[in-house]
Amino acid sequence: MLFSGLECATFEEHYFSIMASMRIFRRSIPMGYTPEFFLEEIQKTLKVNAALSKTLVCFYSGIDALTHPVFYITVKPLKPDHFRVQIVEEIDVFKDFFWHSDYLSGIRVKPLPVQVVADAYCTDHAYTDCVLINERKEIVMSLNGFVFLRFGNTIKTPAENSGVYRDVFRTRLIEQIKTIDSFDFEQCALNPFDVQRADEFVVVSLEQGLFAVNNYRKTTYQKEWIYAVEQRLNELI
Repeated sequence: MLFSGLECATFEEHYFSIMASMRIFRRSIPMGYTPEFFLEEIQKTLKVNAALSKTLVCFYSGIDALTHPVFYITVKPLKPDHFRVQIVEEIDVFKDFFWHSDYLSGIRVKPLPVQVVADAYCTDHAYTDCVLINERKEIVMSLNGFVFLRFGNTIKTPAENSGVYRDVFRTRLIEQIKTIDSFDFEQCALNPFDVQRADEFVVVSLEQGLFAVNNYRKTTYQKEWIYAVEQRLNELI
């Protein structure tokens, strides 16, 4: 989640998302774990780390040896150019193993085995990123973040039933993207052939930043729409 000083405009959305995920995993939630409690703990962490400007806060849930819930908070100050366009020279579709499209896959749990193997695949083949596909051979996302493909004036991104992460940042990002003039937007099923047919390939990650892909096999992508995305992302922070 993004904090400006000690405040986060979407904190309650993040809180309820975390609580919902804990219920899905059948974790016990103590009565004292209120929004106010967690906000105070995050603010303490921000103060201790002197992170009082634009800050990325990551909040992890787990269990201890006695199956009691535990939480980990990390903070990372964001540079003014965090969402500056970065270039991925070449990308590939990882086909050795599939991401599952079930509901659980949309919850961030790291690292999943498919991510570990896909990362090793990138290292072996000198790629900086690769696309993950599900058992229906539909695009889910990339190792670095959420995938957006431009076809003319239409922007397409994988639908939620692909298994893509369901999180607050993605929801807010899509809201911002829909406000960009002259482009239509769709959440739909995408396959590896769509990757080849696209005019532009963009990857967005709250943690990693904004990426323009140059090449996939014989396809060379344009860089046009991404600069409008860059502007919208900078408005978010």
